[in-house]
Amino acid sequence: MKLTILGGAGMRTPMLINGLFKHDDISFDEVVLFDKDQERLSVMGELSRYLVKGNGNPFKLNFTTDIRDAVEGADFIYSAIRVGQEESRVNDEQISLKHGVIGQETTGPGGFAMALRTIPVMLEYAKIIHELAPDAWLLNFTNPAGLLAQALNTYGAHKKVIGICDAHAGIKNAIGKFLGISHSELQVNYFGLNHLGWVPSVLVKGEEKLPKILDEYERLSRVSHIFNFFDPELVRNMGMLPNEYLYYFYYQEQAYKNIIDSQETRGQQLVQLNRSLLDRLTKLVKKGEIEEALQDYSATLETRSSTYMSRETSGNVHNVYEKEEEVEITFEEEGYEGLALNVIKSIVNNKQQILTLNVPNNGTIRDLHDDDVVEVPCLVNKNGYFPLAIGDVPDISMSLIKPVKIYERFAVEAAAKGDYTAGVNSLTVHPLVPSYKSAKAIMDEYMHVHKEYLPNFK
Repeated sequence: MKLTILGGAGMRTPMLINGLFKHDDISFDEVVLFDKDQERLSVMGELSRYLVKGNGNPFKLNFTTDIRDAVEGADFIYSAIRVGQEESRVNDEQISLKHGVIGQETTGPGGFAMALRTIPVMLEYAKIIHELAPDAWLLNFTNPAGLLAQALNTYGAHKKVIGICDAHAGIKNAIGKFLGISHSELQVNYFGLNHLGWVPSVLVKGEEKLPKILDEYERLSRVSHIFNFFDPELVRNMGMLPNEYLYYFYYQEQAYKNIIDSQETRGQQLVQLNRSLLDRLTKLVKKGEIEEALQDYSATLETRSSTYMSRETSGNVHNVYEKEEEVEITFEEEGYEGLALNVIKSIVNNKQQILTLNVPNNGTIRDLHDDDVVEVPCLVNKNGYFPLAIGDVPDISMSLIKPVKIYERFAVEAAAKGDYTAGVNSLTVHPLVPSYKSAKAIMDEYMHVHKEYLPNFK
């Protein structure tokens, strides 16, 4: 089997490659890293090659800047591209903040700007994939994952597409830690859109555990920092567990103030971390000191992970876990690479798994269009994915799902067609953007700053 990774020069690539060695029930003959940035690709490629060699060369690793060579004959394709790199993310965040709106990579105007740059590129890649690898499954974890999945399913030439986000796996693992049981004993139901979802039920051997979790929410928030963002009263009032990204909607003013007060956005922090790391890695790779480079890489990524959402929550994020008895717990694999490999195993080995994915609705959530991409549990096997029915969802959830989905429809239309009016409409209806005036001003600045990445806008 051939696996292709689009965006192979990204900082996650060695981590993705390392994840491939943890599964003896799935194997690849060839793995290809593709990226347009030759210099970064050579660095990440050499680190990856060292890992492959250290694990006994279980597959042939190649890297290329030719998209056609990369995807031809592929069985599975991971997409993790970043058009404009981290510097464009900084512009996305800063422009939004300038107009009094939260600047974040996937939620609100920041995700919108990234989608404008990224969707046309991915649609072009989809044409090439459909031509040269028509039977390949495209597993997209390029952000904003929901918008990309929506664009690829609505306008893409290649239809074997699955959108991936690991947030649900993180929630499931946190609940497993709280309850002291393995992920295989848990059924954590979920519904919503990407980065806009809720857990309405947690079952263990058929018994509903959500009331117990809500009653002891304070302890849950100490077990896992992703629940520390929310007031227990809010969560109990909803009667559901929130995805961490709902923080930006439920604490909009506080999140904005915290980012401003920190005087640094997440994008700015990552530019400093990633650029400095890349410089060091480049020097070490050129000297052949690959082991030292990998140690530096691992330490920097751990720092990057430990400060996730810390600016927006003003230090509420912590890693202070409650001292409990040691329990042998098996965790569901987190990270996009873990979820992607689970999808592949289900398809290749006909392993019947329920995985939470971003796929077309087709009646799964009532009152949404059939072609609206939603994030829901799906049965995955050799025949692909099959969303499990959700039906009606609580009004408190639908009050956000509907306007955000309308925003997504307009955003995808704007990016795919180069439609300025659709872009303004998209931002105007987004719950985090206060007015048409703000929406138009943000849109105009994005058009100016990112014009080299938006050739389809006239």
